[in-house]
Amino acid sequence: MRMKKFGTVLCVALVVALAMGALSAEAAIKLRFAGQNPIEHQNTKAMNQVKEMIEKATNGEIVIEVYPASQLGDYTLIYEELMRGSIDFALISIPNQFDPATQISTTPFMAKDYAEAKKVYAKGGWLFNKVAEIQAKQGIRFLAFNADGFGGLGLTKEPVDVLNPAVKKGVLVRVPPIPVFKAVVEDMGYQTVSIPYAELYTALQTGIAEGWVGGAPSHNYLGFRDVIKHYYQLNIYLENEQYLISDETWKKLSPEHQKIIEDIVAQVGEESFDISARDDAFYLEKLKEAGTKVYTYPAEQLAELAENAKRTTWPKVGKLIGEDLMNEMIKTFESK
Repeated sequence: MRMKKFGTVLCVALVVALAMGALSAEAAIKLRFAGQNPIEHQNTKAMNQVKEMIEKATNGEIVIEVYPASQLGDYTLIYEELMRGSIDFALISIPNQFDPATQISTTPFMAKDYAEAKKVYAKGGWLFNKVAEIQAKQGIRFLAFNADGFGGLGLTKEPVDVLNPAVKKGVLVRVPPIPVFKAVVEDMGYQTVSIPYAELYTALQTGIAEGWVGGAPSHNYLGFRDVIKHYYQLNIYLENEQYLISDETWKKLSPEHQKIIEDIVAQVGEESFDISARDDAFYLEKLKEAGTKVYTYPAEQLAELAENAKRTTWPKVGKLIGEDLMNEMIKTFESK
């Protein structure tokens, strides 16, 4: 009889435990976290790090499902879904068709090196706060920047006097269909052609394009080391993505959960600048090993290109993103 009672009690305890577990699982807040980079990419590693840190800090009250490699759509679609609230959380590049002002974070020559970039893109700084304002208009909360490499020029032929923007370079450079990129490259003395990124490798092979702009050392090595002959690390702009969360999702979170997410993403975003700097150095060496001629320059040697861009290209950027916004940015950076 006692054994029968014990068995009954044990069964009841197991049922209660399973029920509590089921209730706990149902009570957990599940967030879909979308990314655009391959599984092995540093950005996807950062997404998984954010997931683990948030789940640990909330004791499993928040559960994050990571979807890298554009599994939920390309960055344009992900951005739209964030606006709608059908995707919760993302680490993506920002499309410009919803508001041209979003291009401000890729304004050329905003920072000359990583030490300066850490200040320019820092949480609480002018750029951070301005981007937060811009994203808020789309129903999206901006959390942090993610650094992904300083962009340069990967070329199949050697240009003329690369550091002198007044000289015609005699090289046809592929630019993305974004006016900011076209403007800065032409202001540096290159001819430009717009070609889809998926067709770039073939274009470089066949001579339809003789180079491309914007890619960091990692992108040039992993994607184009077989076709480019020269790589110039000109620090034209810092390729960056943004950690974003839908306003609809954000409003459903408790203040405690909001702070946990905000703090963790800020930490991982800040760490990305050091990781990016290490990646740049690593892949510059890999490019050399692959037979590409690599050219790097101290910041003072790039000063003429930077000043030319601020004098010539920035006003063109202002016409795209809004002259008031650009004038505010110019005044902010001139005061430092």
